[in-house]
Amino acid sequence: MVYGDPDGHGVYGQLTTGDDGGLICHECGQERQFLGRHVREHGMTAESYREAHGLGRGTSLAAPALRLRFGALASERVGSPEWERFAASRNHEKARRKSRAAFETPLRAETSESRRQQALAASRSRPPRVCEVPGCGRKHVSRGWCGTHLERYRRHGDVQADIPVRPRRGGPKPR
Repeated sequence: MVYGDPDGHGVYGQLTTGDDGGLICHECGQERQFLGRHVREHGMTAESYREAHGLGRGTSLAAPALRLRFGALASERVGSPEWERFAASRNHEKARRKSRAAFETPLRAETSESRRQQALAASRSRPPRVCEVPGCGRKHVSRGWCGTHLERYRRHGDVQADIPVRPRRGGPKPR
């Protein structure tokens, strides 16, 4: 399956937001505020759901409004007595080891290869960009211009579209 393909009730690699702001389940099409708990009804864990539908490991399965609410509640707790107890009980070294171990765990080979192929296919499907100066047709470099017009802009503050670009010698011919 490739990113963007239809996948059950959604799109492979994407979470779809419903009319009420909830997320649409790929498995059954129901709109839920939090898919992490809902996918258990389908006999899946949040991790296996993400993997089955091409979602990244860090993709949140909570609706945007719910994430904002969680963030606001967390911000309110900072500085409270509970927060102070939490801060006192933290083990920085253990958390650091766990974080490093997560980054050392390689992605499944087929997942990373699939993403690489998707990105390559997407770049090939885009039409090549050309210089926006009328009549130029050379390959785009930056700001919508070819290298010659970009350099003219940098040196003179103008692309000098009225001055023709000299044909290349020995290289590929302009389009």
